[in-house]
Amino acid sequence: MRKLLSVVAVVALGSSLAACGSESGGNDDFGAAGVKVESEFGKKPTVTHRDGEPEKTLVTEVLKEGDGPEVKKGELLTANYLGQIWRDGKVFDNSYDRGAPSSFPIGVGGVIAGWDEGLVGKKIGSRVLLSIPSDKGYKEQGNEQAGIKGDDTLIFVVDLVSAAANDTKLDADPVAAPATKFKVTGELNAEPKVTVPAGSKPPAKPGKPVVIATGKGKPVDKSSTVVARYVIFDYAGKKQASTWDGQQGQAGAPAELQVGPGPTGQTGALDALAGIPVGSRVLVELPPSKDDKGKTVNAFAVIDLMNNFPAGKQQK
Repeated sequence: MRKLLSVVAVVALGSSLAACGSESGGNDDFGAAGVKVESEFGKKPTVTHRDGEPEKTLVTEVLKEGDGPEVKKGELLTANYLGQIWRDGKVFDNSYDRGAPSSFPIGVGGVIAGWDEGLVGKKIGSRVLLSIPSDKGYKEQGNEQAGIKGDDTLIFVVDLVSAAANDTKLDADPVAAPATKFKVTGELNAEPKVTVPAGSKPPAKPGKPVVIATGKGKPVDKSSTVVARYVIFDYAGKKQASTWDGQQGQAGAPAELQVGPGPTGQTGALDALAGIPVGSRVLVELPPSKDDKGKTVNAFAVIDLMNNFPAGKQQK
């Protein structure tokens, strides 16, 4: 889905927040978008539409309103979704078959414009129907891999699962004396800072994660996806990367991290996060890596664990 929805250095699809079209059902069974959706929030929907041509403008319908906070521009939105082509009824992508939601930056041009315009302002827990004309979808170039032509209208059913932002405060209790020589400071809704003792050297082998603040959520599953914020430092205390920092002209936002064996069984540097409660801030020593010049890089990260979902099934 990320390949299908993301704007990848080809066309900026826009991020206007202006509402377009209708937000509620019409006078017939097919509603304002001319679309009928069967099944409940969280379950794979069955989608049919009326005969004839689709609406020419973006239409949004809240099929079931949630009771969570409103989705804000710049947040990382986690959602289940199904995408279908009006022309032939082909379902070109959906998260329900993978068994896990996906996450996208919303309202900032990271997805097609119909998502940016149609989902910002909706409440978490809502099921939203989007009828997206081509000018707010893949435009004239379409998406050949997905079978989408340049003039295709797309139908999406989107279940809004959660959203996370850089200023979301962790529900956590600071640990009085964390078992680390590094001093980690900063509010739990802001980028952490680290003081590194002079002469610090990387360990021969990364140790276990050190909990800086203990969250009150469920433990992270062994094979799962974590929505997280993080800052990476070298052993001189210099910041190397941060989800608080923007990239390619976009503001920073939380990201998805893999915990436990990936789809092909590979292990990763963050596997030891399994069992730590969601909402925690942790310090993780990273294994050595190589930069683009072949130089060995040693680093550690301070990570905020914001949410946790099952790892999706590998698609054939």
